[in-house]
Amino acid sequence: MKKRTASNGKQDVHGGNIGSTDAIPTVDILGISIHQLTRRELLQLLRERLEQELTTWLVTVNAELVVRAGDDSAVASALEKADLRVADGAGVVWAARALRDVELERLPGVEIAEELVKWAAEEGLKVYFLGAEPGVAEAAVGQLCHRYPGFVTAGCRHGYFTEMEKEDILEEIKGAEPDILLVALGAPRQELWLAEHQGELSVPVAVGVGGTFDVWAGRVKRAPAWMGDAGLEWLFRLIVQPWRVRRMLALPRFVQRVIKEKYTGRRSEK
Repeated sequence: MKKRTASNGKQDVHGGNIGSTDAIPTVDILGISIHQLTRRELLQLLRERLEQELTTWLVTVNAELVVRAGDDSAVASALEKADLRVADGAGVVWAARALRDVELERLPGVEIAEELVKWAAEEGLKVYFLGAEPGVAEAAVGQLCHRYPGFVTAGCRHGYFTEMEKEDILEEIKGAEPDILLVALGAPRQELWLAEHQGELSVPVAVGVGGTFDVWAGRVKRAPAWMGDAGLEWLFRLIVQPWRVRRMLALPRFVQRVIKEKYTGRRSEK
C-alpha cells in the first residue's frame, strides 16, 4: 500500500486531519470496530483520501461477516487491516444500539458501490470489476454505462479463477491502473483476498461488494426499500435465494452472541 502522506493541517467533520481515519469514532460489535460515518461523510472522506493519494480499503460489514470473524481468526485479522469498516446490514445497526446505545447509519454495500460508480462517471475515474460468474461483470458494466454516461471501466475479470491465474489477474489490475477496484468474490473470500493483495495493488479505493454485480446485471433483485428499512432484507434474500438458508443460520448466532454480551458482559466462544 502507498505510504500515507501527512495532511495539510485542515480538519474534517470529526475534528481530525483531512483524509485521516484516526479521529472517526468507532463502535465495537463483538470484537469488530465499526466506523461511525453517515453516507455523506463516507463519500466525502473517500474523495479527500483520493485527492491526497491515500489508498483506502473499505469493508461494509454485516452480521454474517461478524460471525465469521468470531469463528475464524484469519477473517478477523483481515477485517482489522481494512482502513474503514461501516455497517452494511440492519443486524449491525441493531447491535450497535443494543450494546453501545449508538445509532449507526445503514450503508448497504450495493448502494455504496453505486455511489462510487456515479462518482467515477462524474470525475472520469476508472473502475475495475473483479468477481461473479463469467459474463456477469460485463453485463453489469453494460447496464452502468447506460445509466451513467461517461462511465469508464478499467477492465473486468470473473471470480472463477485458479491459484495459477492469480498472478496474471494481479498484473492485469496493476496495468489497468484503476482508481476504484470492486471485488465481488463473496464474503469472506473477498475480504481475505483484499487483505492479501491490496497492499501490493495500491488501488486508491478498494471495496468488497458481494453480489452487487448480479444486481446490476439484472440477475438478482434487491429487497423493496420498505423491507430494507424494516431490517427484513435477509428474509427477501431467503425467499428469492433459498439456497442461502445455510448462510442465514449465522443470523440467530449473531443475535445470541449480542444478547449474551449485553446481559453477561462476556462474548460467546466459537
